[in-house]
Amino acid sequence: MSTGDVKVQGAVHSLEQGRMAILIKGGMCVAVLIVISLLYLFVQFRGLNSSTAMDQAQIARNIASGEGFTTEYIRPLAIGRLKAAGKADEAIDAGKFPDFYQSPLWPAINSLSLLTIKGSWQMTREDILYAGDRMIAFVAVVFFLLSVVVFYFVFSRLFDKTLALYASAAVLLTDILWQFSLSGLPQMLLLFLFGVACLLTLLAEEAQENDAFIPTVGLLVGTGLVFGLMMLTHGLAFWVFLGWLAYTGFVFRPRGVMCLAAVAAALIVVSPWLVRNFQVCGNPLGISYMAMFYDTPPEQGFLRNTDAPGMNNPLGLFRRGSIRQLDVLFSYFGLNIAAGAFFLAAFHRFRNPRTSAFRWGLLLMWLMAFIGMAFFRVEGAVSSNQIHIIFLPLFACYGFAFLMVMWSRWELGQGLLRTIFIGLIIFLCSVPLLMTLFAGSSGRVQWPPYIPPFIGILGEWFEKEEIIASDMPWAVAWYAQRSSLLLPESVREFNRMHDYQDFKQPIRGLYLTPMTGNQPLFSGIYKGSYKEWALLITRPPQIKGFPLPAFMPLPIDGECIIFADRDRWSKPRTTE
Repeated sequence: MSTGDVKVQGAVHSLEQGRMAILIKGGMCVAVLIVISLLYLFVQFRGLNSSTAMDQAQIARNIASGEGFTTEYIRPLAIGRLKAAGKADEAIDAGKFPDFYQSPLWPAINSLSLLTIKGSWQMTREDILYAGDRMIAFVAVVFFLLSVVVFYFVFSRLFDKTLALYASAAVLLTDILWQFSLSGLPQMLLLFLFGVACLLTLLAEEAQENDAFIPTVGLLVGTGLVFGLMMLTHGLAFWVFLGWLAYTGFVFRPRGVMCLAAVAAALIVVSPWLVRNFQVCGNPLGISYMAMFYDTPPEQGFLRNTDAPGMNNPLGLFRRGSIRQLDVLFSYFGLNIAAGAFFLAAFHRFRNPRTSAFRWGLLLMWLMAFIGMAFFRVEGAVSSNQIHIIFLPLFACYGFAFLMVMWSRWELGQGLLRTIFIGLIIFLCSVPLLMTLFAGSSGRVQWPPYIPPFIGILGEWFEKEEIIASDMPWAVAWYAQRSSLLLPESVREFNRMHDYQDFKQPIRGLYLTPMTGNQPLFSGIYKGSYKEWALLITRPPQIKGFPLPAFMPLPIDGECIIFADRDRWSKPRTTE
């Protein structure tokens, strides 16, 4: 055999089994991942579609502007709480209204990313998608991809690198995780932090097995710090932390004592925000916790009243919330068949004692999160209080492992058949993603009810020192960059705020959208949450006696309407 033949065979071997093979396969995976990311960000993305995402986004922009944790989304309940706590003057400054509803970490992180596009903060009439929307979605996608990397190392410690690779592929090809990334909600940051917390917990267990007391305590403290960050990302992470404490209190010795270090670390992280809230509104939890006492969406219910209405029976709320979750539980996990198999894997004893024990910790954390979500409404598969999603990667890993164990017990063969079986599992996990991508985009914006260009134009018609009331104040605050009051419960309350000048800035506009107009006529408008506003919601509006007599229907098809103190659209201002 000639020297040339040897070199050729060496090159072929390198391509098939050597380092070059790893680089080629890795490069192919990265290329596929980049293509999927671009398809979601530039084909599927139609802008933010969540009130929470837009609310946190406009807070992030305020932080980037140097205004701190202030909000342009003004809730009547927040006004009432400020006054009750003696924290507000007779006339409230809407331009410096403190936020004590949203969690702070996601807005703080997004404020850094928004600084990079400061020149694009102001929407123009040519903009269809707001640059801020895409930037926030991009940051969420980055955290999603980082989460998969972290969970790969978690999977490797629980099982092996091969299974970790398969489970990571199943996670990456799960459509609902990409949908959450595009939503702009904080769940992807929460997912990343949860992965770090799980990794630190497993490392602490390994340190305890090696009788390394100081490293064990240090890792538990680190986990507590991460859980503190999780609670600053989303309040429902507190319930996950309770489940983690129940697990670690039993696993780490001395039992019930070691986890106290983690509790102290979490308190160190969370306490400054609790103190800040107490100083601002007189309650360390702000007002978001009140959602657990009501069975209607906050924006349609208690937030519209300066005095919180009577609270529901907590046990009844828990029962209804539990039933709602169980009815569509599989959809909360993105129809991922591997994640669904976790509920069978939970009853299987794995060979590795640590792997077998950790599944109980995972189940405890999920059960506590389930209880938390039962009290705080989960509005849909992709919604602000849906945190089943952070358990999806570990559920998928355990479920994948369980299915592989079943395959080996069925003795159906190895080699090609086994490869086909693994490919089938990953394919079934990716079916919703493939359906989404092959379906193409269903529109350019999230209509109804959001159409950013026609919300942004309000910023041209109204001054910075004027307030626009609305049924979607989060969108007005984000796209129009104007202080916006959530539609009060009654027209009488609105008139009182307007006439008695509750704010240092005047209320000059009212923007109504399909949020109210698309409600069922009798049950939603005449007899529902917006019955007091029926004469203005229905067409043509009845404006007799209303302090904002000028009005104009807006695109699309007049489903939005703007009321103002005078005609502001025929001759809009041209300067700030």
